[in-house]
Amino acid sequence: MTVNDALKQLKARGNEKVRAQNAKNGAGDKQFGVSLGDIRVLAKKIRTDHPLALSLWETGNVDAQFLAILLIQPKKLSAQEMNRMVRSLTFVRVADWLNAYVVRQHPDKEALRR
Repeated sequence: MTVNDALKQLKARGNEKVRAQNAKNGAGDKQFGVSLGDIRVLAKKIRTDHPLALSLWETGNVDAQFLAILLIQPKKLSAQEMNRMVRSLTFVRVADWLNAYVVRQHPDKEALRR
């Protein structure tokens, strides 16, 4: 799957109600408003894909970042990549997911604190 394919699938699952709620909570306009359940279903379909995850993250789209978190392989991330991801966060719910699914599983947690 390519980044464009994934973005098209996310866009197709977008919901105005979710989009409005996310915006109210600080997500901004760079989102489709996909429910977290639908993101999980899509991630299960795609399965782990580290390169795709990194590319999705770089889009800055909130829904793409949620999906990236579920597709990424934490052990393959360098401390510099993790640092860049953390510093690029713009939405607290994405930060929560990143911490729960990626940071906590990273093998070099000490390097992340520097």
